[in-house]
Amino acid sequence: MNNILSSTLHRLEILPDEIFLEIFKYLKPIDLHSFIGHNLRINNIIHSSFLPNQFIRLELCYPCEALDLHSYTQLRSLKFDCIFLLEQQFDQVLTVTLPYLEQLSICNVSYSFGKELLLLILDSKHFPSLKFCQFSGKFYYMLDFNKLYQLPNLTIRTLLLGKWNASMLGPLLNFLPNLHRFETSFSESINESLHFNMYHTSIEHLRISLMDVFNDLEKILPYMPNLKQLRVTGKIPEHSISKNFENLSKILCVHTPDLQKFDCELYCHGCNDQADILIIQQFHSLFNLIQCHLGRFLSQCYTTDLTTHTTLKEFAYFNPTRNDTAEYCEEIHRCNSGKYYNDDHNSINSGLDYRTIYKENYLSLLWNRNDNDY
Repeated sequence: MNNILSSTLHRLEILPDEIFLEIFKYLKPIDLHSFIGHNLRINNIIHSSFLPNQFIRLELCYPCEALDLHSYTQLRSLKFDCIFLLEQQFDQVLTVTLPYLEQLSICNVSYSFGKELLLLILDSKHFPSLKFCQFSGKFYYMLDFNKLYQLPNLTIRTLLLGKWNASMLGPLLNFLPNLHRFETSFSESINESLHFNMYHTSIEHLRISLMDVFNDLEKILPYMPNLKQLRVTGKIPEHSISKNFENLSKILCVHTPDLQKFDCELYCHGCNDQADILIIQQFHSLFNLIQCHLGRFLSQCYTTDLTTHTTLKEFAYFNPTRNDTAEYCEEIHRCNSGKYYNDDHNSINSGLDYRTIYKENYLSLLWNRNDNDY
């Protein structure tokens, strides 16, 4: 038996370096790391061919004690779950500078870590090329943008926030004048000024969850006159459903004349009467896909892009204290991939710019995304 194993090892040793490289490029980093220490030749192949500064896309989905973000200076895309970060890696995230990073996706952000991290992300000093940012967690943060930053962030084009506070919406968007796509969720109705000091003509895609859909949209949409796509989620009053949709159609006509796509997921609880869906569809040309799905206990869901009533999401909108992290973690997998949305060219670019074929296969971890969301 020992002779057989010894013979097999000797046969492997005669393989040229190119064959080892071909094998290694199909391994995950954690599996490749297990080869280190086998012998001097393997060590040299790995260390000379798979250097951290050759990685341009990195996804951290398990604890990795050996990871040092400061070594990955050429990253274009970074995704990590805070659950898997070790203590020293939290410090790395807060101190690292990645001059070429264009995509950043973070989920399960804790409250103690979140504010400092968000301040860092919005500050263009550490990520001067950042275009796409997804930041999900069940907390929002009150930031004084005027005191914290001297200049606005001009690079971020897409921002997806798990939660945000309505009173901070104006200051946030004022700080991001070139933002094209924005997604977030409010856990309370908008009952005060949004503190806008300008019209945000660059925003064309808005995806938002609201507690009082019709009231809140009437306060938000006037400041986004060039909106092309809108998806709204939330709850609607039990009384006069048809009248509410009629008012919504008027709001859209007045404030978003260039709107090309409208999607909704609106829940009504405890309503005895189902509105005539044909009447609702006639209120606006973009309402023709709205359907009504019935749930339990007289609940209804008026939606354009769901095929069934989803009880779990309904519970979320009628219980705003619920942890919404899971929903936004799913969104990370949907929205980030080897393809990324380039707002400047209004197109979807296939992948990032790889230097060689083996880097495309090994140094990148492809992320799944539904391109229709952009």
